Amino acid sequence: MIKKLNSFFRQKNTNNTTSPSRECYICKNKVTNFTSFRGGSKSKSTYLKHLNIIGSDRDNFGCPNCNCIDRERHLFMFFDKTNFWDNIPNSNILHFAPESNLMNKIHSLSPKKYIKADWLIENEDYQKIDVTNIPYDDNTFDSVICNHVLEHVEDYKIGMSEIYRVLSIGGIAILQTPVSRLLKNNFSDPNINTNELRKCFYGQVDHCRVFSEETFLNDLRNTGFHLEVIKHGDVFSEEDAYIYGVNKNEDFFRVKKLK
Repeated sequence: MIKKLNSFFRQKNTNNTTSPSRECYICKNKVTNFTSFRGGSKSKSTYLKHLNIIGSDRDNFGCPNCNCIDRERHLFMFFDKTNFWDNIPNSNILHFAPESNLMNKIHSLSPKKYIKADWLIENEDYQKIDVTNIPYDDNTFDSVICNHVLEHVEDYKIGMSEIYRVLSIGGIAILQTPVSRLLKNNFSDPNINTNELRKCFYGQVDHCRVFSEETFLNDLRNTGFHLEVIKHGDVFSEEDAYIYGVNKNEDFFRVKKLK
């Protein structure tokens, strides 16, 4: 695979020197480079680098054309590959912190009900909803999308339980979050209580912890979800990750409520 990838890079550099070799998966525009997030990976603390947290690709973050970010592009890729879009028409959707391109795509598929939720925003398009206290009845939504949200939530297990409660029988939830495969347990400490410390140890000032992948997935199972992990490398190549600017190590966490 490495030889194949190196050959791919050499071919791009040799045969296509005047055209960008990369592309935004969403807007389909060619890009020379994606934009970085807050200084890219170089801005990470030494501690975070050692934990090798799998989340956003900070060096290939934004599309300079449509402003989508890497984890939104990655969802589009996974949704295409798994036919998730087929679940949208005439169904009830709850979408936390909705990404603009994904929101527009969902609207175009004519869901029956589409609730766009955000803890910080409330207007005619958004409902101000706390994921730990969702104001809807049991079994209301056919799909819940909660992409890189739970790392911001203090009582994330309550958030998982609330998502499970409002999800209909047979419903699907997408629950992506940054994780470390090095840690056996989640890492947090009440003395990490300033913006400087949270940025150093959690990665962002509004993150509440570093998730252990093992613990995060076990917590989903313990909540009652049937867990399906779709590995990036099983459905995409390293070339795909390079071209579209996504994290080749980030897998797809799809859960179902079976009863």
